[in-house]
Amino acid sequence: MSNEVFADHYALVLNRAPFEWSVDEGRLRFFGIPSALLWLNPSLLKILRPLADEIGIPLFRLLVAHSGSFGTAEDYHNVAKALGATFEEGLLAWGEVISTIGWGRLELPFCDMQQRRAIVRIRNPWELEMQRGQPVNWGCPFLQGKIIGLFTHAFGVPCWADEKNIVTDGDETSVEFHVYESNRTIESEIAILREARERERQQRLLDEIAAKTLELQKANEERLQLQEQIIAMQARTLAELSTPLIPLNKRVLLMPLIGAFDSQRTQLTVDRLLHGVAEYHASVVILDITGVPVVDTHVASALMQAAQAVRLLGAEVVLTGIRPEVAQTLVGMGVSLQGIVTRGTLQSGIEYANSTQ
Repeated sequence: MSNEVFADHYALVLNRAPFEWSVDEGRLRFFGIPSALLWLNPSLLKILRPLADEIGIPLFRLLVAHSGSFGTAEDYHNVAKALGATFEEGLLAWGEVISTIGWGRLELPFCDMQQRRAIVRIRNPWELEMQRGQPVNWGCPFLQGKIIGLFTHAFGVPCWADEKNIVTDGDETSVEFHVYESNRTIESEIAILREARERERQQRLLDEIAAKTLELQKANEERLQLQEQIIAMQARTLAELSTPLIPLNKRVLLMPLIGAFDSQRTQLTVDRLLHGVAEYHASVVILDITGVPVVDTHVASALMQAAQAVRLLGAEVVLTGIRPEVAQTLVGMGVSLQGIVTRGTLQSGIEYANSTQ
């Protein structure tokens, strides 16, 4: 540990981590980067808890992990890799650095670089310390994102880290991350969760519409005109809800198709796709037909019409959710999917789209 003092400027190096304070400017720097000191509870907890409550803990965890993974390339090359002769030594040295800013004490009980597996334990992690005594706990997604990012760079392949063995024992807390090679990515998990939430939202809206329609049908004849107007509005709402357009990233769009098709629905689908490709400058469009109950000639024609329109704008079309019976139907009808990439599941479609970027 060393320190220097120059009038209103203070510098300190602790565990090879440099801190600088400029009192008259009201600034703190850590590794030369502007920083701020906040109480875990109440300051940080009061910032984060409303977000977790608003969007739900599963999505909140993934978004925080995604943010935590940012900067891990720099952490790996400039800290973990530079501070030790091996990655293991560098990681433990990086753990010494982060311990100086209250992130917790990092331990590495197990690491096999050849098998691409590891166990990372962090004692007194800041996220668990922040949530101590809270009725609902969302774990350590920020540290999970850091661990995923660091080991992805160290192993040279995509990795995932399961968060296990969260323990609170008196004044001490700890968490373990079990790291392994995996095709799962934080981005794809976010996309899948968002798509599932969108389906749930649509189903709730459909249920509400169905209940309202039944109520209107039981009304007297004097309300017939009002009923017709509401039913028309519901039809338009259903058409829009059944063709959501979800941007997965700057270049990839996802449109999960749900329900039956008619001429109006087909035209709406094509219009939304074309406007979406133009607006987002997309290079890949994923059409997911998992939610289409019956694929007949009309549906096949609608898919081809949408795909051809998208391709005219220079975007690639990926068709997912093709079940075995759907594949047989398309073959039986002689439908040609030439020029369209097909994948059996949405997950594999997202992985393909990401690999083309």
